[in-house]
Amino acid sequence: MARQRIRWWFVSLLAIGAPTGAFADAAAARTAVEGFAHSVSEATMNGYFGSGLFFEPPAACTTAIADGKTAGLTATDTFVDGEGKTVLWKRAPEVCGAYEKLHALRQVITAIQPQLQAIAAFTGADGKPDTSATGDAFRFNVEKARQCVKTIDEALTKSVPSDIKFAPNDNGGEARFTLADARTRCNNWIELGGNAAKADDDRVAAEIAALKAKYAKFGITGDRLTYLVKNGHHPIMGKGCIELAGKTFKSSPVFYELGQDDLAWIVYKTAFNGDKQVSYTSRRYRKDGNWSCK
Repeated sequence: MARQRIRWWFVSLLAIGAPTGAFADAAAARTAVEGFAHSVSEATMNGYFGSGLFFEPPAACTTAIADGKTAGLTATDTFVDGEGKTVLWKRAPEVCGAYEKLHALRQVITAIQPQLQAIAAFTGADGKPDTSATGDAFRFNVEKARQCVKTIDEALTKSVPSDIKFAPNDNGGEARFTLADARTRCNNWIELGGNAAKADDDRVAAEIAALKAKYAKFGITGDRLTYLVKNGHHPIMGKGCIELAGKTFKSSPVFYELGQDDLAWIVYKTAFNGDKQVSYTSRRYRKDGNWSCK
């Protein structure tokens, strides 16, 4: 679970006796800057960027400083920084400068978060591509990785910090890494995912070649061969619901396959004239009854 945090700039001032006038304005400005300092500290020290920490635009920080000056705060007044230290008000602009850079980093993290999640979803426990995925899925995932690299490269040209570690999903237990690390991860995946896609394509091609060779030796061609290459990895039945094998794949005028959904058994029937498919129908049977090949 993401760590819950507080927007300090919304903290009530009632605890200090509901101040009024310039004193109230000064207290509000000080509290606002302390809130921005808290966000900076959470990001730089703990790698947290979510849960409202960077909700406010950077301009709101400089506005708070201006409001403080209007309310009478001077360089020698103080505020509490994000580490709990009392510092001089003249350092408030440093807080705003750091907040602006980290706010920009937060935008990049948000943009690449789904792309990093996609890469993680296609990666096995050993850190390698999950071989249960298909070639098309890997290719789609590679495009996500390309978007990730592009987004980060554009951010780096704008001097967004690349050396600050962050929790990509803002979770307490996850590993932190920098924007530079994220770029490396995405860039590496372009090659890894591309190789995994090709490996799956080669596997499928080999399976298809093996099935074609298996059925072609019985003289099967045309639609019948196409059907068997597509569906021959599971039982196919002929008349009387007898499972076909060997030469019967060539001689049977009809193929039946059994499927189901939550409510019914479904028998799919494909009829042939020679090796040319002439019809494809299906029939549903109640789950609490019998099904047949008709």
